[in-house]
Amino acid sequence: MKTQKTIGIIGAGVSGLVTAKTMREHSFEVVLFEKETELGGVWTSTRRYPNVTTQNTRDTYTFSDFPMPKHYPEWPTGENVQEYLTNYARHFDLLPHIQFGTTIRHAEPINGGHGGWILHTTQNGVSGQVEVDFLVVCNGVFSEPNMPSVQGRELFGGQVMHSTSFRQEHLDAAKTQKIAVVGFAKSAHDILSQVSSVSQKPVCIYREAKWKMPRIFWGLNFKYLLLHRFGESLFPYRFLYGIHKFLHGPMGKPVTNFLVKSIGNLVAAQLKLKKSGLLPDKPFDSIANCSIGLTSDNFYERAATGDIQLEKGEISRFETDGVRLTNGKKIEADVVVFATGFRQTVPFFDADISRRLRNAKGWFQLYRNVLPADVPNLSFVGYNPSLFTPFTSELAAHYSAQYVKNKLNLPDADGMKAEIARHQEWLMQRVPHGHSSGTCIIPFSFHHADELMRDMGLKTRRTGNPVTEFMAPFNPGMYKGLTQELQRLPATRSQPGMEQMLTNEVAVV
Repeated sequence: MKTQKTIGIIGAGVSGLVTAKTMREHSFEVVLFEKETELGGVWTSTRRYPNVTTQNTRDTYTFSDFPMPKHYPEWPTGENVQEYLTNYARHFDLLPHIQFGTTIRHAEPINGGHGGWILHTTQNGVSGQVEVDFLVVCNGVFSEPNMPSVQGRELFGGQVMHSTSFRQEHLDAAKTQKIAVVGFAKSAHDILSQVSSVSQKPVCIYREAKWKMPRIFWGLNFKYLLLHRFGESLFPYRFLYGIHKFLHGPMGKPVTNFLVKSIGNLVAAQLKLKKSGLLPDKPFDSIANCSIGLTSDNFYERAATGDIQLEKGEISRFETDGVRLTNGKKIEADVVVFATGFRQTVPFFDADISRRLRNAKGWFQLYRNVLPADVPNLSFVGYNPSLFTPFTSELAAHYSAQYVKNKLNLPDADGMKAEIARHQEWLMQRVPHGHSSGTCIIPFSFHHADELMRDMGLKTRRTGNPVTEFMAPFNPGMYKGLTQELQRLPATRSQPGMEQMLTNEVAVV
């Protein structure tokens, strides 16, 4: 008789790998399905554009018990990250558990999910089935490139691609081509910076200028400015408790507002935003959303000098030799690159399961960004992208494991739905156009991590030094050994979570 549950995991990127490692630590069998022939998710060689780097420093974009090598650059390259993930998989013996080149065509619930799942697979053209007791979706919020549908594309004589398809060969060819890049995210800036080194006046087509943070802010590394609890506390979370009540109360709010405004003024001066015309219309505190990003080398400098042509607007249609913008202006182009983000898709679920996972707006209905209230034996890891995603994925993996073992403090299904609704109502008010299908937690990475830790009955403060805890940059190593901590907890379910603790606290609406 089978005594050990089998966990099926979809995706072998950051989230899938840490889920496999964590579930094995919790004594579960795992089988991991990856549609590509290599691991890494967004960091695979088939998806990364030339010279892509992380937006995190080497010591913050890491798992708790497997630091990146010290010889890696401060902002690791895509090749570095994939190498790191490969070494992680080897170190924790995950490779034998990965089925590469395997697509999940359909995840079929057994008895509505109560009996587990039958996964219908295709590998090398051969169909198969695998039965698992519990399913973890780790296909990521960056799974499906978003390519807008634009009128007249069939008329265009040039090349159209998503930023994930941009390769060194395209950068080399840009020496003799006119390049237009659509978008204002980091990928758009990265590609424009590189193309502007070899091509004359590539064009940036963007709807709205957004705030970006310099990697080095007036000589100070970004991580010392915002990647700590104090930096996060400059922005109000939906619940105010402890020092947050002071910082956003009558006494502290003027000081907090002054600090945030001052940082914005210094960023504008350092990046010469007025000179380039890229000073955002919104105040600096609008940077606190899921599109927060760091600057790319030379983008703002070349935008200020005119070496990158800036065109505010949207493409209304393609023409034979370029694109026409909504403002009537024509942009000649040989290549159009859409750096327009991603869509979150779960194509392996049928319509009934999909309706239970997403609401009419397409927002995922996940408690703590991990658990669906209406579908049993299912969780999502990596649907909580943060300012330190490897670690928050690691926490979500532990959260999923505790859920399988029935050791989480959770409300009933109606209570979970009510909390999801409250959180997403606040999210819509805070970031109406940057909510990532309801999965946005940025910039509140620490708040989110604390909620998961409390639900598991773990201590949220990891040092005996409150100054270090509040002011030092995030250190994943402080959370090393969570599996052992969880195993030492009493056999009963964990202590009350955030809702119970904050009954008398201040809600931000």
